[in-house]
Amino acid sequence: MTEVLKALQDLNVCWKKIGHYNMKCRWVPNSADGMLSNSMHDNNYFGDESSIIENDAAVKSPNVVKFEIQLYKTRDDKYLLDLQRVQGPQFLFLDLCAAFLAQLRVL
Repeated sequence: MTEVLKALQDLNVCWKKIGHYNMKCRWVPNSADGMLSNSMHDNNYFGDESSIIENDAAVKSPNVVKFEIQLYKTRDDKYLLDLQRVQGPQFLFLDLCAAFLAQLRVL
């Protein structure tokens, strides 16, 4: 899970831990360079989602991608990571997934 969190942090994804291996995440693309913008939350943890949503102007953008991740361990001691888009444009979510896999050096 540490590698997953490092990759998310490198991509400036915010997250809220909802279980040991389950997190709600939010990604706001930056229009200037195609990458992500999140100057408000340097530690990437967004705690109480309702207060962040009310106070963060970037969250009201139509390009915000919200998703959940769940990490599973398989019987043969391998790991499976499930990413599920909750809200936001599908193609931006796919762009995020590609960048995430590249960050994890899976691609």
